[in-house]
Amino acid sequence: MLLLHVGDTSGESMESWDVVVIGSGIAALRSAIAASDAGATVAVIESGGPSNAQSKACSTGLAVSVFESDHIHHGKNTSSAGFGLSNSTIVNQRCESALDNLIELEKWGFNFQRNESGSPSPADSIGHSSPRLCTAGDSTGREIIRILEEQCMKRGIPRKYDLHSVSISVESERVRGLVVLDVQTGVITSIQSKAIILATQDHSGLWIDEGGNGLGASLALRAGAKLRGMEFISWHPLCVPTSNYRLPISLLSSGARIRKSNGDDVELTGTMTEASTSLLDGDYVLDARNVPIPEREWFTTTANILESRFSINLWKDVVPIEPQPDFAIGGVAVDNQGRALLSHDLWLTGLYAAGGSADSGMHGADIIPGNRILDDLIGGSNSGLSAAKWSGTVGFGSQDFLHEMALISENSIEALSRTESGPSVGAGIASLRRLMNSSMGLERDAVNISSCSAQIEEMVKESTRISDESFVMNTELVRALELEGMLALARTIASTADAREESRGSHRRTDYPEMDEKQSESLVVDAEGLITTLN
Repeated sequence: MLLLHVGDTSGESMESWDVVVIGSGIAALRSAIAASDAGATVAVIESGGPSNAQSKACSTGLAVSVFESDHIHHGKNTSSAGFGLSNSTIVNQRCESALDNLIELEKWGFNFQRNESGSPSPADSIGHSSPRLCTAGDSTGREIIRILEEQCMKRGIPRKYDLHSVSISVESERVRGLVVLDVQTGVITSIQSKAIILATQDHSGLWIDEGGNGLGASLALRAGAKLRGMEFISWHPLCVPTSNYRLPISLLSSGARIRKSNGDDVELTGTMTEASTSLLDGDYVLDARNVPIPEREWFTTTANILESRFSINLWKDVVPIEPQPDFAIGGVAVDNQGRALLSHDLWLTGLYAAGGSADSGMHGADIIPGNRILDDLIGGSNSGLSAAKWSGTVGFGSQDFLHEMALISENSIEALSRTESGPSVGAGIASLRRLMNSSMGLERDAVNISSCSAQIEEMVKESTRISDESFVMNTELVRALELEGMLALARTIASTADAREESRGSHRRTDYPEMDEKQSESLVVDAEGLITTLN
C-alpha cells in the first residue's frame, strides 16, 4: 500500500499566492505575465518537467490580418468555422486584437517569417479567405513558449514543476486554493490562493497518445464548474499513419502538395475537420519535393523527425498521410474575462480558465488554422488580468479548511492505491483511447454513443492496479489520477454527443446527417451529467 504524507499546512508554513496558474503552455505563461503586470503575486505549477510544454506545443501558427484593412473577414471566417456556435463578441475581440499580440511577440523577440520588405509574411491556409497564417515554420508554438518563458523569468515569476494538481478547494462557491501532490517526494499539501487559472493542455489525449489529459477541465468539473462544447474534436489532415505525428499545415503554403495515389493534386478547403473528411476516401501523400530551398530551413525539425522516426526524406520522398483527431475544442465554459461560468451572469468566484482548459466561445463547432494560438494568447492575457483584479479585492480563506481538503485528498489517493487486482494504468488509458476512437471518432451514431457510455461506466467502476508502492516519484500514481479525470471527461463527451442530435462542425452523426437550426445553442454539462444550454 502506498504511504502518502500530508505536509504541514498550518500557520505561516502554507504557501500562499494571489493567483496560481496551472499549466505551462502559451495560455498559462501569458496569463501569468498579465497577472504579474497587474500587481498580483503569481506562481505557475505544472505536473511535468520543464520541457513538457515545448514537446506538445502547437506548430500551426498565429492567424493575423496583417495586410487587410480590418479584421472583419477574419471574424467571418472564424464564425463560419464555428457553424453558428461561436460567440460573436469573443470572435470580434480576439480577431481585432490579433495584430497587437503579434506586435507584442515581436517586441519580445519573436522572429516570424518575413517578406522582402522585412514585414511578417502571412501565408494562405485552409479556412481563411486571405493570407493570415503567421509562422516560424514548424517551431511557432515552441518559439512562442520560449519567448513567454523569458518574460516570466524577467518578472521573477516562479515556475514549480512535478506538482500534480489533485483538487481545487472551493468553499461557498469561492476558490480558496488547491491540493497538490509533490511527485518527487510523495507529499500532499495545500496551496493557498485567491484565484486559480486553469491553462493546461486540452483533452485530445482521450484519442491520441501524445495529446493532453484535460487536467484543467477535469479539475474544474470536480470543483463544480460547467464544461461547454465537449462533443467537438477537431481533426488534423496531415498525420503520418500509425503514429501521432502531425505535419505542419504551413508546409502547404510553402509549396508542398497533397496528392492521391494516382498523382492528382488535392486542394483542402473549409475547417480542419472538413479538410480531414475529404481525405477519407483513399490513400494520400504529401509531396514537398518542390518546396523552394530557402523555405526548407523553416522545417528542419519536421525533416529531422521524419528521417529519424520514419526513414522518410521530406525533400526527396512523398510522405503518406491520414486524418487523425487533433484538438479537443471543449472545456470550461468561460466569458471574455476567462471567468468560469455557472450561468449567463453567474460564475464560480475565483476560478478562471484559458487555452486548452477552456471553451471561450471562439471556436464553436470547429477550428481554422492559427486561431488556436490566438485564443491561447488573448484568453490567457484576459484571464490573468481579471484574476489579478479580483485577487486585489479579497482576502485569503481559512488555512484550516485547506488542511482539511489535503487530508480528504490523502484518503482518496490511498484508497485508489490499495487495489491489487484489475488492469494496469497503461492498459486502462489504452482501452479508453480505443473506445473513443471507435465510438467517438469522426462519425458517430446513437448505437455507438450508447455503447460508449456503458463502457465508460464499467471502466469507472473497475479498479486500476498500481504496482509501485513507493511514494517517491510514483508516476504510475499520477497517471492513475489522470485516468480518473479522463474518464470523467469521457462521460461528458458521450452525454453531450448523445444530446446533440444533428451534424454540426466536427460533430458528425450518421443517424442525423443534417444540421438542425433549432440546435444552434452550445451545450454545457456538469459533474452530475445535467445538460443545459449556454452561449
